[in-house]
Amino acid sequence: MPRHTDTRSRARDEFARLLAERGYLGVSLDEIAQTVDVRKASLYHHFPGGKPALLAAVAHHYIERTSAVLAGALDTGTTLRERLLALAGTYASGTYDPALGDQIYTATRHLDEAARSQVSHAYVDGLIAPVTALMDRAVRTGELRAADPGFLATAFMELAAMLQPMPEEVAMPPGERPAHDPAARLAEDVVDLFLRGAAPER
Repeated sequence: MPRHTDTRSRARDEFARLLAERGYLGVSLDEIAQTVDVRKASLYHHFPGGKPALLAAVAHHYIERTSAVLAGALDTGTTLRERLLALAGTYASGTYDPALGDQIYTATRHLDEAARSQVSHAYVDGLIAPVTALMDRAVRTGELRAADPGFLATAFMELAAMLQPMPEEVAMPPGERPAHDPAARLAEDVVDLFLRGAAPER
């Protein structure tokens, strides 16, 4: 059993790494088998559906891992602001691996309808619904103005996504990038912008 689990997890993790770099069409099962040092037939033993099954495994693992971090952030403190700060902090720490998340989203077109539905529902249930529930409670208690909780959740997550660290190998070389405030300060700025808006206080 340990060897079975190890081969499966190594294949899944290697596929995730290459998926983030190249996209779904840029990764082959032959390459995964060679890297993990197993026969291609062994991959089909672990993932009977082949490459789409491997993609689904990567997607579910990504969702489970990130939703656990999200749940911990949403269980932090007692006030809306404290929980939003903790949530923004998960983005600042690089929890969400945007390159992999984007590639998983794009690659779902290669899944059959049932697998695509499972991945999509898992994503919404694990990563969207908890934030929507937080916004819903805040609207009902008057901490936020009356608005669609789903819209508020999406708006906040889009703001918080600005805090994700920029990979060193893209855009400007690290030494040429402008200095930024510490992540904790930037998280506070994002939360304050969401809660108070950008207009000056009157």
